[in-house]
Amino acid sequence: MEEQSYELTEEGRKLIADMLLELCVVLDMHYDDGDMHALEPSFELIGNGVALLGRLSVTLHPDVDAIRARYNRSNQ
Repeated sequence: MEEQSYELTEEGRKLIADMLLELCVVLDMHYDDGDMHALEPSFELIGNGVALLGRLSVTLHPDVDAIRARYNRSNQ
């Protein structure tokens, strides 16, 4: 993915962080470990969002990392 320059307000950063958390939680609640492989495109998008916010020094809710770790474990 080509790195782009983004300017986001604090409100925009919080909105994206909240949306990433909500998406992770919904996927976590509705998919069993055996079905997580079907979510590869979703978790790739989540990873891109996490990377973007990381470059902007935004701290994400710890559940985002925990759910991403669950996805990674289920796909080993």
